[in-house]
Amino acid sequence: MNRGPTTAYGRLGDISWSTYGSHGQDATPVLLLHSVTDSSEVFAPLLDPLAADRLVVTLDARGHGNTPLSPAPFTVGALASDVIAVLREVVRRPVVVVGHGLGALIAEEVALSEPSLLVALVLEDPAWRVEATTPDGVPAFLPSYLESFAGADEAALLERARAEHPTWPEDELLPWVHAKQRVDQKLAARAQKWYGRDWVGALGSIRVPVTVLAGEPRLGSLVEPEDLARAESLLGAQLTCVQVPGAGRSVRREARETYLTVLRSVLSAADAVAQD
Repeated sequence: MNRGPTTAYGRLGDISWSTYGSHGQDATPVLLLHSVTDSSEVFAPLLDPLAADRLVVTLDARGHGNTPLSPAPFTVGALASDVIAVLREVVRRPVVVVGHGLGALIAEEVALSEPSLLVALVLEDPAWRVEATTPDGVPAFLPSYLESFAGADEAALLERARAEHPTWPEDELLPWVHAKQRVDQKLAARAQKWYGRDWVGALGSIRVPVTVLAGEPRLGSLVEPEDLARAESLLGAQLTCVQVPGAGRSVRREARETYLTVLRSVLSAADAVAQD
């Protein structure tokens, strides 16, 4: 009897990972990478739609969810090395890598350093823009943002989520709350390095199809029109840009059906290539 997708959890060193679906499915697996102060739990609303016919993989970045904060600097390169280890040891097949915000930078780094591990790249409102930083490279917004969650209980954070994100579906709220409760407050005290590369320029070295899902800058999207124009000049037909009206920094939460339609198109194309 088919019981549907099943979940597995594990650790690779300190890195907490999970899979949903079956390793035996032929379709291309998809790896979902969360942004800063989120966790793998924020992808819960996507698991059933995506895992009906493929393996879905998530992991918690250092200091997020179930992964402890390392004493080492919090860098995109280090976070990408964690992802690469999980892909090699747990998934063991090329995947479609999907990243949001900081997770999109990590996804790019994986594509640049270990291109054989992926067949396509999907960047949801990537954090391409250089934020103001402290002398230790910590984005200027992060310390006060982290502090605003310190000690808050679930009810208070849920009320805040509804007030700050009135257009989000109800099933997005508790995962956001839980991620904020579990992010390590010491993260802002770690030296960080998000912008060791020109991330838009680095797209020119990526050899797999790239899809960018972006909201509107006036609503908080980090992707500016000149970024997309430059990306298109570097990648040409290899790039698909989807600008979503009415969305800000979180396209999947503010336009889920559009997000899933785009992602399914990417996955179908990856499946077709794998069958050739």
